Amino acid sequence: MKNNLGKVLTILILVWLDLSAKEYTWSAFISKDKAYVNEAVYLKYVCEFDSTNELHVIEFNPVGVYKDYVIHLLSEKEKIVNDKRVNEFEYIAFLKRSGLIEFNFDVMMKKTNKDSIENTVLGRDNADYEQFSKTLIKQTPLSINVFENKLDLVGNYSFSIKKDDFKVKAYEPYHFEILIQGNGNLDHLKVLDLNISGAKVFSSKAKKNYSLTKEGYQGSWSQKFAVVSQKNFVFPQITYEYFDPKDAKRKIFVHKAFEIETVPLYKQEDLLDTIEEVPFIFKKEYLYYILSFVFGFLVAKIDLRKKVIIKNNNNFKKKVQMCKNMEELLLLLIITDASHYSDIIKKIESKELSLSQAKKLLK
Repeated sequence: MKNNLGKVLTILILVWLDLSAKEYTWSAFISKDKAYVNEAVYLKYVCEFDSTNELHVIEFNPVGVYKDYVIHLLSEKEKIVNDKRVNEFEYIAFLKRSGLIEFNFDVMMKKTNKDSIENTVLGRDNADYEQFSKTLIKQTPLSINVFENKLDLVGNYSFSIKKDDFKVKAYEPYHFEILIQGNGNLDHLKVLDLNISGAKVFSSKAKKNYSLTKEGYQGSWSQKFAVVSQKNFVFPQITYEYFDPKDAKRKIFVHKAFEIETVPLYKQEDLLDTIEEVPFIFKKEYLYYILSFVFGFLVAKIDLRKKVIIKNNNNFKKKVQMCKNMEELLLLLIITDASHYSDIIKKIESKELSLSQAKKLLK
């Protein structure tokens, strides 16, 4: 009797499992059978129901960091196709090691009975019925052969540079921008940290304009720089190494170092007041003196040398006000007349005066 009861229970369980299996069917897909370390792989899981089934709830979320890979959710969709419910789950996995890697995931199928729905809608409270029946399903295992790659950056990329001319005025910013476009693991790009001797480097945060696709992250990554210096400086070489899985090759981008010429803010001829030479003009009135006085006396009295007229001090004052910092003001005073402004120069060098105080004294 007991044996018969056991057989009956076994048959009922098999029938129930068979009926459950007919309610929905899972399928799995992987975009490639071989890849490289750090390359993106596309995974797709589809659950097709036998009707517009509204009783099942799917709990499936393999997103996370694993020993062999990192998984990101690309999309999750639910739609009706030919009066049948279809649920699609798309993921992108970035591979972390070489060798055979398998993707084995579980999915929980929760089925709500009709009584539960009616009681929820009507607001009933009945503990005699089971609200959910749960079934844990093993997804179809997916596998991929992963080949060794020692480069952190993987994908298909193009590089472009925007920069100013090779000559810039002292203390004016020299602009430089790098733009990287393509698809792959763009999220692995790191901010450039430039160190230029004798110059101050200002850098922006990296501008990340990319989104997740079947090929990995697709879009662009860029960073801007402004370099300020008083003297000539060398902009360093920029190098990017990456692995292109489509060509199965290591590739390199190099932007060689180059020198920037810094033009002094003021030239000596610009700082010194110009001297205008006015030629002597013989006037008719002088004829009277020639006739009235002895020739020798006139020669002694009349200065035949050219008159020299020096411009007023307004030009110098304007240049003083144009100085943006103490270095520029100090340079102006030294070139103009170091001995005349020696006291102010000493106070500036000893930092006894601020820029505004020094300008007031020079007024």
